[in-house]
Amino acid sequence: MGIISSKKSSRSSSPSLSNLSDSSLSQKEPFPNQDDSDQIYPFKRSQLEQMELWQLHHNLSKDTWGDHFIAPINEWLKIGGVKVLDMGCGSATWLNDVALEYPLSKFFGVDIQPLIHKRLPSNVEIIQADIKYKLPFAENTFDFIHMRHMILFFTEQEWSYSVIPELIRILKPGGYLELAEADIEWYNVSPTTRLLISAAHNIMRQRGIDPFIVNRIYDILHSTEDLTSIYHKIYEAPIGKWAKHGEKLLYICSRFFATSRIPQCKILKISEQQFDEYLNQFEKDVEIFKTYCKSHRFYAAKKFI
Repeated sequence: MGIISSKKSSRSSSPSLSNLSDSSLSQKEPFPNQDDSDQIYPFKRSQLEQMELWQLHHNLSKDTWGDHFIAPINEWLKIGGVKVLDMGCGSATWLNDVALEYPLSKFFGVDIQPLIHKRLPSNVEIIQADIKYKLPFAENTFDFIHMRHMILFFTEQEWSYSVIPELIRILKPGGYLELAEADIEWYNVSPTTRLLISAAHNIMRQRGIDPFIVNRIYDILHSTEDLTSIYHKIYEAPIGKWAKHGEKLLYICSRFFATSRIPQCKILKISEQQFDEYLNQFEKDVEIFKTYCKSHRFYAAKKFI
């Protein structure tokens, strides 16, 4: 298990960095305040459970990749004066860690839901907004934009025509955009695991979400014609105790299934008791079959015009 492939197009030297003033933040554009977030999130979780899973995802991502990002911005952040956006910041765990590591730079988090009270470093600011509408930032605001684990929340059309274009709009020429997503397809699976993951795919499709969008992200980035140095790296991530870090991912995957219990039962035409039996069998099978998934990271630089 490990990094298995990577590709890069239109390689260019790292762009120069210039500082941005706080005036580049614009509150002039109104945006809807979405209170009906249950319609947006496809899998039901309590706030406490969601925060626990965000923390697990964060820890696993750091363990897997060895750092909080792979874009070549480390020296920029050390020098300071860099503006960073974490889109879909959730509980702000990523922001907290990176802001503490790079105290000379300024970090912003955006999420559709308000942040549960949390003490954050003084160089972090959280804004509630929805990326599917125009974000409250001026063009060319950020030196680095980071977004991860959003595959469940956007339709294919939104990825292509709302999300990526809006991130590019607020990214400074020469700045970097980085996306991190897991493949909602698993490998070396048992028949029971295949039933569960196929049912999860169907739930996503019913909400207009493409479970295989991660396989198109590179092409979506390339098709904008606004980005260069597009880089894609894939890591094979084990599910189960049979390999390092796999136990954490097994827990995350089990919760992924459990939070979709009712729609899974409807699709599979089984009782909740049978579903629990399937889930128990899944947790045994991953050890026998050595099941794994793929974790993807992409980054690209915005072209100078």
